[in-house]
Amino acid sequence: MLAPRAAPARAPDSVNLLRHRKTAMPRTPAFPSRPRALSTVGSTLAVMTRPGERSAHAPGATLRACGPTPPAAPARTRAALAACVASDARGKAATAAAAIARSIASIAVAAIALDVAVTPAAAAGTPAWPQKPVRLLVPFSAGGVTDLLARAVAQRLGDTLGQPVVVDNRPGANTIIAYEILSRAGGDGYTLMLEGFNGLVLNPLLYPKLPYDPQRDVAPVGLIGFSPLMVVVNPQVPAKTVKELVDLARAQPGRLNYGSSGIGGVVHISTEWFMAATGTRMTHVPYKGGASALPDLMAGQLQVLFNPPITAIPMVKAGKLRALAVTSARRLTAMPHVPTVAELGFPGYDAATWFSLLARSGAPAAVVDRLARDLQRVVETAALREQFAAQAIEFQWGNAADVSALVRKDLARWGEVIRRGGIRVEPL
Repeated sequence: MLAPRAAPARAPDSVNLLRHRKTAMPRTPAFPSRPRALSTVGSTLAVMTRPGERSAHAPGATLRACGPTPPAAPARTRAALAACVASDARGKAATAAAAIARSIASIAVAAIALDVAVTPAAAAGTPAWPQKPVRLLVPFSAGGVTDLLARAVAQRLGDTLGQPVVVDNRPGANTIIAYEILSRAGGDGYTLMLEGFNGLVLNPLLYPKLPYDPQRDVAPVGLIGFSPLMVVVNPQVPAKTVKELVDLARAQPGRLNYGSSGIGGVVHISTEWFMAATGTRMTHVPYKGGASALPDLMAGQLQVLFNPPITAIPMVKAGKLRALAVTSARRLTAMPHVPTVAELGFPGYDAATWFSLLARSGAPAAVVDRLARDLQRVVETAALREQFAAQAIEFQWGNAADVSALVRKDLARWGEVIRRGGIRVEPL
């Protein structure tokens, strides 16, 4: 038997009330219920707005509210309202175009501000330098004065350049191997060298034919500083002064062995100059760097070495070597008790080496200028100057012109020393 159907649920009184009100309330015509008054100014037809309404079409103009057109409106009114709608569309388009123009102007201002930081190279369409690590050739073995100086300069130069400066030791043939590598490198500034005196002064004076041209292939960047040499002997050598060493060498010609950083280098030529001035003869044992000769000197295989103070001073203070003299014109601040060779009866004797940063000829002028500015900041760093002054390296900044002038001066001076001393080296 089917259950009786339930009566439908009665809607709440609030809902019935709303239905009643919706049915009973009179319909309110949409605004505007009739077209607004029209006015013509010249040939322009406009819809007059109510007071207080603003127009988006132009600053200070009143808003033209274009409402729906009643079906019974006169044709002229309908045309006016159609024109109003078209005008509104044009106004919106103009507003959007103005917003886009303002955005473009903002971007242009930002681009102009950014352009202030753009380098000339970037403005010319070429990438800023450096874009990769820079190679720094050192023509001596690791641990010597040139290597130690190069590593200190490379670290600080890399910090200013924003790219690593990598030391590449290429010892041998009195710097000739490294200079040949530099001469064959690209002229883009990514291959540099820290040297100067041996390759630009002594080699041209000693070797009539070189695999590189110091004038054509090498471009000076800047001068870094100077270092004298220190005359040191093995403690077993029975000579405590330069005079005693001279007497010993004269009594035993050729019996004493002296080392050098290479044939034709500053150590070799300075020792040859000393022997020519004192009338002595010792046997030359060349190495690929002064650091390589030090162990043999301390072991007794060598008896004498004209060595840079930076590596000799620690051994002297440790009692492993004995210092007899320095080759500079004045005594060292770090070792003031050690006399100069000149004051010991050999006036005019003044032998020192100098260091510079070199590039391959043809490197872009902007690159060389950048390197020179950054190198000058490194050389003038107070902490670095104090560190090496304690090791008898005198930092002295000089530009490319200063390096060229120093080369010309030393070519004349050392050319005379080599000629008077009759110093010869085996041809390459």
